[in-house]
Amino acid sequence: MTFIGPDRLPMADWTLKSIFLPGEICVSYAGSPELAAKEFQRFRAIFSKGAGRADVVKFFEQSSGATNNDYIVAFNNPARLVTIRNGHQTAGPSQNHWIGDKPAYERFRECERYRRAFDAGRAVHAVLFADEMEGSPASDLFSTMRDTLGGNMMPSAGGFITVVSNRDHGFRHSVYSDVLLDWPDGISESDQISLTAAIDLRATEENRRFSTSQISGGYYNLNAVAFYVLSGGLLVTLHESSNGSITCGRRSAVEPQDVAPTMDQMMGFSANAMALVMSSKAGGSIREYRTSPTQGLGIPLFCELNTLARPG
Repeated sequence: MTFIGPDRLPMADWTLKSIFLPGEICVSYAGSPELAAKEFQRFRAIFSKGAGRADVVKFFEQSSGATNNDYIVAFNNPARLVTIRNGHQTAGPSQNHWIGDKPAYERFRECERYRRAFDAGRAVHAVLFADEMEGSPASDLFSTMRDTLGGNMMPSAGGFITVVSNRDHGFRHSVYSDVLLDWPDGISESDQISLTAAIDLRATEENRRFSTSQISGGYYNLNAVAFYVLSGGLLVTLHESSNGSITCGRRSAVEPQDVAPTMDQMMGFSANAMALVMSSKAGGSIREYRTSPTQGLGIPLFCELNTLARPG
């Protein structure tokens, strides 16, 4: 998610910031969406079947110099990230690549360095990634970005956090569900929650049935993604049209079982939605004195929707 200044964009102006292009590459940008769309269309016209790494980097270096846009180019096989800023490929000591506002980057780095295992307060987040490979950094990066956006300290292009991962045949938006749970009774906000503590994390009041999910298209290299807020049934879709522009749609009061067909209707094509929508079990978070097991956090969750393919 790219930050855009002091004000958040109206929902109608939300846009995809990461675009899948021929040759199994994913390009994220900061700058003008209109200029970026034209450049992506131009890339497709020139490299309809993809291009070598050197040609891809050269194209976006020239594009950056001409448009003043910044790019992060993700190559799939072998996996590599290239940052292009001010018309030139850049390198830095961090494993994380960043384009966009400097204050937002500084906030991200602060959250990355000092993020506690749990943030004390009204709610605890539990995020489930349904289709990430073993060892994927997606969950840690997502959590850090969520902390960066927390409290509206840093305005964003939409407020949702987009996660994209490479696969064997290209890139795909990840499938995740971020659930809110109550801060446990009997534990002060200055205390840490130990992963080995005998606590059942549940939810009451505004946290009850509150989760945010990213819904991925079922095919590789599909420039379409949706976000679903379970409380209130808000469904937001973003997809690329044939002329390269981004269409943003919104529906309210969508029940979980209607997410996939409503998403297809809003986009105008079958996205083969891959979704996992979870909610927390009702009841306040409590200390548990278990006989078996005697320790460990318990997170009772209910699956509201699962459209992922079943194994076998």
